[in-house]
Amino acid sequence: MGGRQQWVYRTGPSRFPKDFPQRLDSLREAAGLSWRGLARMLRVDVRALRRWRDGVRPDAGHLYALLQLADEMGLLGYLLTGSVGLQDPLTRGACDPQAPTRPETPRTLATRV
Repeated sequence: MGGRQQWVYRTGPSRFPKDFPQRLDSLREAAGLSWRGLARMLRVDVRALRRWRDGVRPDAGHLYALLQLADEMGLLGYLLTGSVGLQDPLTRGACDPQAPTRPETPRTLATRV
């Protein structure tokens, strides 16, 4: 019998949208909130929103809260697609059979050594 099997994990590059500040601004405008109002609903400081607008990525917990708030308000498309008229990418396959029904998110590739 051979030795223990080893696995090498390589994480793929992170694909965070470069236009996230614009998406955040369009979400805020569609919700009819001020920056302070959005910060209160997310339970973050206004300075955190300012950093996100300047290009700093929110951490996972804040991003989850932001997506959850957008979903509750029915404005999730503003964050996911960056556009008002586009459908939710998880449901657009019903209209366009060529479109992927799930976003591709390969996070980790495992290779046997």
